[in-house]
Amino acid sequence: MNLRELELFGTLMRVGTTIETARVLGLSQPAVSAQIKRLEANLGLRLFQREGNRLVPTAEAQALFADAVPIFATQARVNASVRSLQQQDTKTVTISATPAIVEGFLSVRLAQAGFLGWKRRLRLWVTEPETDVRSGRADFGMQMAFPAKADFHAETLMTVPLVAVMQAGHPLAREETLSLADLAGSELIAYDPAWSPMGDAIRSAFLKHRLAYVTACEVPFCSTVCQLVETCGGVGVIDRLTAQAIRSPDLVVRQVRHLPSVPLVLFSGRDRPLRGAAQELIQVLRESSRTAG
Repeated sequence: MNLRELELFGTLMRVGTTIETARVLGLSQPAVSAQIKRLEANLGLRLFQREGNRLVPTAEAQALFADAVPIFATQARVNASVRSLQQQDTKTVTISATPAIVEGFLSVRLAQAGFLGWKRRLRLWVTEPETDVRSGRADFGMQMAFPAKADFHAETLMTVPLVAVMQAGHPLAREETLSLADLAGSELIAYDPAWSPMGDAIRSAFLKHRLAYVTACEVPFCSTVCQLVETCGGVGVIDRLTAQAIRSPDLVVRQVRHLPSVPLVLFSGRDRPLRGAAQELIQVLRESSRTAG
């Protein structure tokens, strides 16, 4: 007996009539009767004896049904699991990302992923992506210059150049391209290399060119750099995505020779499979990143 025949047989055993069996399985009553006759012929067993309007199971049918009960119970559990998973997969996808990625990358791509007009729901944490993904608070995380870690599966979506930002009246704003030495001689607004992978990448570039990496102000995010540079002056280091989102006429962006590019990395828990809705969104982000590149 295959699974379809078992389902037909088990349903008829439970409900007792071909009419009710047809209703439960979405078949016609003649189709049910024909399939039962075909099943009996294939098995070489009489399974039901008609008495009036009912089919009475034979001893052989009772014996088969007793052996099949665990299969029916498993089927019920599987169906319940399917319903539960369907409900989970329609839940909101949760992303944890840094502000620069939200403002310069993610926001402009959500429309391509079906969020235009908010026809789909999204939960967005702008906190600490590594912590959020590790704890299960987020389906996946996104950040810059992400170092390899054993508990994450990570992929680079694109590589993003780093640039300098300053007030339009700053002396260095007269130059189209700056050097690392120009940054080293300025009040630098950048990142703690002990905390930030981006800060570590910048410091490594400074050390490679025998320059001291000394910051006037250490900050956590690129958007914070722009705010501080606009109000307090100095020269900030930001990624190109953040630079493209600048709207203030008081700030200018300049390329810097030998300043490294950093990867924009998407990552998830290595031992936690992603739900279908999250995988669909990630695929759109991959495709849009390749197009942008």
